[in-house]
Amino acid sequence: MILQEIVAKNIKGYRLKHNLTQENLASKAKMHSNHLARMERGEEGVAASLATIEKIAKALKIPPHLLLVPDSYKS
Repeated sequence: MILQEIVAKNIKGYRLKHNLTQENLASKAKMHSNHLARMERGEEGVAASLATIEKIAKALKIPPHLLLVPDSYKS
């Protein structure tokens, strides 16, 4: 699995684990919900920057590195 897919899967997994909609998480992370949705789908050309990973992790109240670890949301 490529890193973009891991990040996409983890963002969605943590979002659902925290009972947040894409709109809720995007608002907390101060980003557009369409961008978040495209990241969650792992769309080509929509890779998350380190700054974006940091904003999303902060909104989810998790350490940023967890978004890079395969299936970390399951633990």
